[in-house]
Amino acid sequence: MLVIFGAIYHWYPKITGRMMDERLGKIHFWITFLGAYAIFFPHALSWPARHAAALLRDGADGLRAAFAELLNIFITVTALVVGFAQSIFFYNLFRSLKHGAPAGGNPWRAASLEWQTPETPPGHGNWGKELPIVYRWAYAYSVPGEPEDYLPQNVPPIAGEHSP
Repeated sequence: MLVIFGAIYHWYPKITGRMMDERLGKIHFWITFLGAYAIFFPHALSWPARHAAALLRDGADGLRAAFAELLNIFITVTALVVGFAQSIFFYNLFRSLKHGAPAGGNPWRAASLEWQTPETPPGHGNWGKELPIVYRWAYAYSVPGEPEDYLPQNVPPIAGEHSP
C-alpha cells in the first residue's frame, strides 16, 4: 500500500499540474506507516505469550484469553485510526485538484525525460511532432560545473563537453 501511495504522491503533479499539500501528506504517511506496524506487530508478540501461557498450569487459558482480547482491541482501534488516515489522503487528493499549488513542469527537479514534457499535464503523444533528442543518461545529478544540481537528458551539451 505504501508504494501505491508513494507513486500517487510522486506522479500527481505531472498528471494534474498541481501539488498535493505536503503537511497533509506527511500526516497521512506517518499514521499509515506506524499504524501498519502497530496492526501487525502484536501478532508477533502473541506467539511467545501463547507458549508462556501454555506452560502455566493454573489459569493458563484465562491468561491467554485476556491477552488475546487486549490484542484484538488494540489491533481494531489501530486499524480504525489507519482507516481514518485514508480519508486524509482522499481529502488531500481531491482538494489539491483545485487548491493545490501549481506544480510547474518539473517540481522534483528530475533529469529524466518524463519530467521534461513541454506541457503539464502532457497532452496526447506527450511530445507533439518532434521527439526529444537524448544527450545523456537519465540520472545526471551533481554534474560538475552546472548551475543546477541536475542536468536534464534533453539539454544539449556545451561545445567540447563530454556527456556523463
